[in-house]
Amino acid sequence: MRITQISVFQVNLPFDRGTYRLSGGRSWEAMDSTVVRIETDDGIIGWGESCPFGPNYLEAFARGARAGIEELAPGLLGRDPSQPGVIYAHMDNNLLGHPYIKHGIDMACWDILGKLAKQPLYTLFGGILSEFPPTSGWIPSEHGEWMNELIGQHRADGCQQLSTKASGDADADIEFIRKLGELMLPGESVKIDVNGGWRVDQAMRVMLATEGVDAYFEQPCATYEECRTVRHACSRPITLDECALDADTIIRGWRDGACDSINLKIGRVGGLTPALRMRDLCSQLGIPMHVQCAGGSGITQAAIVHLAHSVAPDRLLYIWDIGDLSSYRTVNNPLPRKDGRMHAHHLPGLGVEPIESILGEPVAVYN
Repeated sequence: MRITQISVFQVNLPFDRGTYRLSGGRSWEAMDSTVVRIETDDGIIGWGESCPFGPNYLEAFARGARAGIEELAPGLLGRDPSQPGVIYAHMDNNLLGHPYIKHGIDMACWDILGKLAKQPLYTLFGGILSEFPPTSGWIPSEHGEWMNELIGQHRADGCQQLSTKASGDADADIEFIRKLGELMLPGESVKIDVNGGWRVDQAMRVMLATEGVDAYFEQPCATYEECRTVRHACSRPITLDECALDADTIIRGWRDGACDSINLKIGRVGGLTPALRMRDLCSQLGIPMHVQCAGGSGITQAAIVHLAHSVAPDRLLYIWDIGDLSSYRTVNNPLPRKDGRMHAHHLPGLGVEPIESILGEPVAVYN
């Protein structure tokens, strides 16, 4: 099997409820997604996606993904995509760093391997350990009818963890989290995603002032060292996100007692191939995982759920349902959510096929 053509598509994924906001005044109206189609000489086609969310979220941006694929694609033509590890080694040898660029290509290669083997990806990843991965339900970072409505919807769906964003304003965040705690029922928890928006002193104030709320605090400060300081001072559960980029950081966090879980984002670490290595490392060290991605559509959702299936239940916390933010449909058969949980399709590879009329014409073709 050989790669004969690589096509690249650009798709805007608008947020269902308008502007999406992060701490520090960062906001976007849509996600800029790069979809990759890899064609082979025996007719099997693989699909992948890279969507770094926004240019001031990570050291990554959408046009960079497409420029990086332009750099890599010529050297991938004629190679065997059914060997994702070999393809990844070639990409690493020819482009240092920039893992988000490799993400879409790597996903498409795994899709091809699954179709060639006539097996869903979760089988290739080791089988189903978590049959129905639980989802974390997104709510806005402000109180009101809209938030109450969404909480009610998540409860009706069986979702037991809520996920929201911090503003970065310590006083406002204390007030918001306290009020949110009053709304929560027994057995429910909330993940406060700070995106590195607090200083160390602010993080300590917020976490100590809201001790009565059952919460995970995701990436409270910008750097690993700051998060470690806060974790040791406050003894509240911390999830490392933006700084959990590689195995070295995870091992440091485990040795230092700096984190209680990690957010394993497939695109941020560079694709399914490196994500599988990090899954195994966290499983061995006893570090529980949220399985997510930085952004994306139904293509990425399938990859998230396949990976989550392969994580043992005592190591898996929650997954991200992309439909909470953007229901823009790019695949013919999106994964359903029922009772707060999701399951991948029992079809070869990713198990989803993009709607090519939605993708439009490719912005680049390499053959």
